[in-house]
Amino acid sequence: MDQATITDADIARSRADPRFKQVLLAKVLEQLLGTLNRLQRDPSYCDAAGLQHLREGALMAVQLADIIRAIDDRLSAAASA
Repeated sequence: MDQATITDADIARSRADPRFKQVLLAKVLEQLLGTLNRLQRDPSYCDAAGLQHLREGALMAVQLADIIRAIDDRLSAAASA
């Protein structure tokens, strides 16, 4: 799987394989956090619209982290059952 590109095959595999989905989402989260970090340091991104985009990106990062954690909890529960 290419780090920057998510294919239809990746999406289909993530539907069938929770561990793969978790890894895929973790990579997306890493990319999102990297982008947010770069934008936060960009002086041209400090206007009201840019700050709103940063807030939205941060909220999306939290949602992705919650999804990743939920997958991990389900996998752990299944493994201990």
